[in-house]
Amino acid sequence: MKHSTPFTCPCTRPTHVCARRRPRRAGFSLVELLIALAISAALLVAVLSALVASFRAYQATTEQASTHVVGRVVMHRMMALVRNSVDFGPLPEDARDRFVLTDQLLFVDDDGREIQLRLDRAASALLMQVDQGAEQLLLEGVRGPTDETGAPTGAFTLEFENGTKLVRASFDLTVEADDNASLTLEGDEVVPIRLVGSTAPRRLVW
Repeated sequence: MKHSTPFTCPCTRPTHVCARRRPRRAGFSLVELLIALAISAALLVAVLSALVASFRAYQATTEQASTHVVGRVVMHRMMALVRNSVDFGPLPEDARDRFVLTDQLLFVDDDGREIQLRLDRAASALLMQVDQGAEQLLLEGVRGPTDETGAPTGAFTLEFENGTKLVRASFDLTVEADDNASLTLEGDEVVPIRLVGSTAPRRLVW
């Protein structure tokens, strides 16, 4: 029967002293863990803030681009109504006046339908009404022009000849994108879109 060889410590210290020694395990203290957690939390907050700012900027840009497209479509629609209509209003109170500045524009098309466009400044909305029916919303966030004192000057400018014949109709509207996101993180704002157009009835062109 074989006997195991007793452990012999190579050092010169007593065996009972050498047996009590154990290698130290590497680790982190509580303070080091707290510092690491604080740094990680700060980095996560910074990354989250950057992501939120990026999402808000994307939302604002998308909303502004969509509003621009819709605004141009509405503007082309109004210009088409002017070109294809046969009667217009409101007429100037004095036949000697050539220009009428108004927030309300009336049309009578070839089919005899009465169409009204109205800018509601209180609601910031452009509305359309056909044959005295219910008003339909065409565009939101719309403002009309103002003078130096801030008084409204009329979103529609009608130029008449002899007091009854419409020569040209001009439009001046400002549209703001309806964006609820706050852009204070990136220090940017949604830029209003100005829609300006001018056209004449088709009967004058022909």
